[in-house]
Amino acid sequence: MPKSMKEQDSIPTSKTQRSAKFVKTGFKVGGNYIKHYSKKLFNPALNKDELNLDNATDIYNSLSELKGSALKVAQMLSMDKNILPKAYLDQFSLSLYNAPPLSGPLIVKTFTRYFGKTPFQIFDEFNIRSTNAASIGQVHQASLKGKKLAIKIQYPGVGDSISSDLKMVKPFAFRLLGMSQKELEVYSQRLKSVCLKRLIMIWR
Repeated sequence: MPKSMKEQDSIPTSKTQRSAKFVKTGFKVGGNYIKHYSKKLFNPALNKDELNLDNATDIYNSLSELKGSALKVAQMLSMDKNILPKAYLDQFSLSLYNAPPLSGPLIVKTFTRYFGKTPFQIFDEFNIRSTNAASIGQVHQASLKGKKLAIKIQYPGVGDSISSDLKMVKPFAFRLLGMSQKELEVYSQRLKSVCLKRLIMIWR
């Protein structure tokens, strides 16, 4: 992970918090439309390139903060180049390699909450900086009894938010991306099949 990557100090975990984030993003998207059509009054030939970029950026920034199933949908969509307009494809593709990781203090808090110990008490060595951050978890290097380990940590609230996140993603998928119910259902099923079942996964 590049040292310049901005780390995330908190993550919305409750349905209310995550819903509020979607609503806030909806207002931003609405503002983008107002700005676009205001400009179009003076320039009837104006296309939607800037509008798509503004919307895609606002939506991706929101999903990257929410992480979990919301960001995983964007990640899967970015791999299907026949569905997304270019602006959305460019932004959502960031989720494949550039998702902002959770900060060290939040990782320690997560370990303590679920195990009653910090990662430094569990492992002989633990790198607090993530080596890779994705949609539903991030990876940290560690060692225990002479063995080198890769610890994949599921983001807090991921497992509990799948159904509610998908419901909140629907308006964006239908209205902005022109997806059908059938198309979204395909991604929903894929998402449920890949979502992690455990907080921690260890590779030797």
